[in-house]
Amino acid sequence: MSEHRRSFINWGVSEEGEESDSQAEEKIEEDDGIPVRYGYPSKIKEKKKMAIDPDGATMQAKGGERVLMKVSAFRQSLSKKRAASGALLIGVIGMAACVLPGSTPTRYIPDQMKKTSSAFDYHDGANYGYNETTFDVGNSEQSGKYNLQLDEPMISGGITIPPYIDATFVDTFQPSDDGGFELTPFLATSGEYPFFWRVPNVGSRIENMLVSCVKAVLATSAFRDDERGAENALRVYNIEDRAYVNVDLSQTFGIERASDLNLADSGLADVFVSPHFNYVAHKLLSSPQHKGRMFTVFRHPIERAIVSHSDFIKKHQADSRLAQMSLAEFAQSDYSSKDWLTRFLVNKRRERVTWEDVQKAKEILRKKFLIGLYDRVEESMERIERYFGWFKNGPLERECHQNLIAAERAHDTEDYMYEVGQEGSIDIGSEVYGLMLKNNEKDMEVYWYAVGLFEEQGKLFPPLSW
Repeated sequence: MSEHRRSFINWGVSEEGEESDSQAEEKIEEDDGIPVRYGYPSKIKEKKKMAIDPDGATMQAKGGERVLMKVSAFRQSLSKKRAASGALLIGVIGMAACVLPGSTPTRYIPDQMKKTSSAFDYHDGANYGYNETTFDVGNSEQSGKYNLQLDEPMISGGITIPPYIDATFVDTFQPSDDGGFELTPFLATSGEYPFFWRVPNVGSRIENMLVSCVKAVLATSAFRDDERGAENALRVYNIEDRAYVNVDLSQTFGIERASDLNLADSGLADVFVSPHFNYVAHKLLSSPQHKGRMFTVFRHPIERAIVSHSDFIKKHQADSRLAQMSLAEFAQSDYSSKDWLTRFLVNKRRERVTWEDVQKAKEILRKKFLIGLYDRVEESMERIERYFGWFKNGPLERECHQNLIAAERAHDTEDYMYEVGQEGSIDIGSEVYGLMLKNNEKDMEVYWYAVGLFEEQGKLFPPLSW
């Protein structure tokens, strides 16, 4: 056991992973630089076997919900035989479809899918090495340039990313046969889980598209304040045609409950969603059978800070003092987060983050994350859906995406107009911009590096479908 000790906070968090006022620091011993609390278990817990119902499915509807079924070994064997027969029949039909004329599916090309931009629209990337040029949808050669390479490590001199992150999460790209790079193929049957790192004031918007348009079953924070989130068994509940596992991954005690109930082995969730990927790595994906594939969507840090203030005002209307807090006052208060991205990437919640931490954060993004951008959300969602095999270029899916994006852009405009009305100016060079920039000095470096990664990763994807 190392003699080194380090302060860690009590991991109570509020919505979107923001730090709560009640958090208290505590001393936790480390072993080889990894907190004991988050270390790998000495023995892998015996995992529950996936039960199969008589029809070969893993879940069965009961009263509007889906639950795991426990059946006898004989019936499981019978189900597997039926499933194998069904797979053979599907294979024969599929081969026939390939040779029949007219079997090629028609491709839906939407005529109204257009790039939308945020009302805030900050262009300050040149200060961080990102040279912005005219953006042209579908032509990455004319978009910005950061002068980086995917194989260019961002850390040196003995600095490394945490070993448990390297072991738990799969690299986004790998060397290709032609000497270049390619996306690491995602194999849904290999025990890998898509993991969406939820960033405040952007994550919930992407969640809506995943659960509504992709129709993915999410293990997220839907049952944060719901008694179903404390049940002693995992279930999938359908809430307004949206499917969620009854867990809360926004808080560490919720992650611990999900671990105790063997969420990863249950197979109930299509996607894990949490701001705490470090803790999820230790508690939910610590066994060799399961690994994670991380993806996220970034939003400009100043824009996120402004939206945080707007949300803060809306949530505290009952308190006249807080409801009247200006953006400048908010930026200088303890309610405003400081360098959230960098802190959560390198797992430093209370300690001072350094420029060395910034480089470490960049390296984690480079190796482990599929990057999306909020101000290019249409393109980002298509990449995410293609990467995980969810992409369906049909009219219903496109309309679903467009409707949700349009609604969020309307909220963005509302927030922007409110802040402009209160402050007069929130543009680059204004007083409030400077205050928020001070709070997000290191996050700005991380964000614009992520924008550069987005450009580089785009070269590994086929052209946009719209």
